[in-house]
Amino acid sequence: MKLLLAIILIGVIALIGSRLTFFSRRLTLGFKNIIFTGTEYIFLGFFLGSRGLNILDPLTLKQFEPFLLFGLGWIGFLFGIQFEVRRMRFLPRRYFSITAIQAAVVFVLVSAVSWAGLAAFDLLPPGYSLFAAVILGSAASCTAQSAIAIVNHNFRIENKGLLGLMRYISSVDGLFALVFFGLSFFFLPCGGAAGFDFIKSAVWLVLSLSMGVLPALILICLSRTRFNAQEYTVFLIGAIMFCGGLADRFQYSALVAGLVCGMVTANFCLHRLRALSIVVHGEKTIYIALLILLGAGWQFRADLTLAAAVLYFLSRAAGKVFGVFAATRVFKPRYAVPPRLGLGMISEGGLAVAIVLNAGLVYPRLSDVLVTIVVLSVILNEYISPHLIVKQLGETLHLSETRFQAAKNHEKDSDRI
Repeated sequence: MKLLLAIILIGVIALIGSRLTFFSRRLTLGFKNIIFTGTEYIFLGFFLGSRGLNILDPLTLKQFEPFLLFGLGWIGFLFGIQFEVRRMRFLPRRYFSITAIQAAVVFVLVSAVSWAGLAAFDLLPPGYSLFAAVILGSAASCTAQSAIAIVNHNFRIENKGLLGLMRYISSVDGLFALVFFGLSFFFLPCGGAAGFDFIKSAVWLVLSLSMGVLPALILICLSRTRFNAQEYTVFLIGAIMFCGGLADRFQYSALVAGLVCGMVTANFCLHRLRALSIVVHGEKTIYIALLILLGAGWQFRADLTLAAAVLYFLSRAAGKVFGVFAATRVFKPRYAVPPRLGLGMISEGGLAVAIVLNAGLVYPRLSDVLVTIVVLSVILNEYISPHLIVKQLGETLHLSETRFQAAKNHEKDSDRI
């Protein structure tokens, strides 16, 4: 009975939440970004969990694991299906190189600092600090687009080239984050407890590719038959569920399996755009449900994990600044780039949460530490990132005329408070 109640409650919240918009609400940019990215649903899940109303108790959460695997597969598929090789060849190579450099710098710096911090604070079982640090480095590599979208909605940005670069980085570096995440399982197939094992790593590589390629081939074969829109949606859902089921059966990453499935579909399926439309349409609903479940299972740790979260936040910010600075100096765009533009790229978003959620499903002993570190960082980053974007863009920003008076009135109201 409790499971049925939980399904109905999460379903209703997710459906309603996916249709709400807060662009026009009179909130500060930081709170708009927090709400826009759905971070508040983590706290809603925490309230519904064992430390609150206990609707989502540990037993109920265990029964939701199939949905978690499906949701992670869906997110991975969404990222993968956007990378069609034929279309990517027409994108600026300079932008791709800049994105690759900044993502690699962030990954290396955050992984190194987190490894030292986790080992010094003794927060994890012996032998797992390196693996957890690499997971954190992977999560840190991605950039959310929400803060850029909110600033662009409230201001008129004159430097369109710079805006295009920021949008490109925030769109593409998620691919590098997932690649780093996949490589962490390849080089540390046992979570790092047993060190590098070539045979186990090779097995992981073959299985992880197979778990994505096989469902994609089935989807491609089905898409060659005659079908209507509803039937194709069923085909797609079935393929992603298959990815999640295989990942659960072999204890591998549903996120990586979904990514591979999406990339194969993007490059070999005739109905790629239809699949993209379906997964984009359902993304926010599924993401909200995942955040609620994450919050319900979150065991907040008020210990040295908070110090590790501070190290993670600072090292990620430093990596973004240095990475973007170095990349834009090696591959110079044709327009001026602020030297600390990386501070405008610290919005973290949902992919980072999905990465630590997936890692926690595979290795439950790491879940509490990883989730606490990343969730605290996400909350802070989403709040300050719009203000940092505005500060970095400086003179290239102008308030849109239709919003100038509203912003002025809001400032007066804030002064009175």
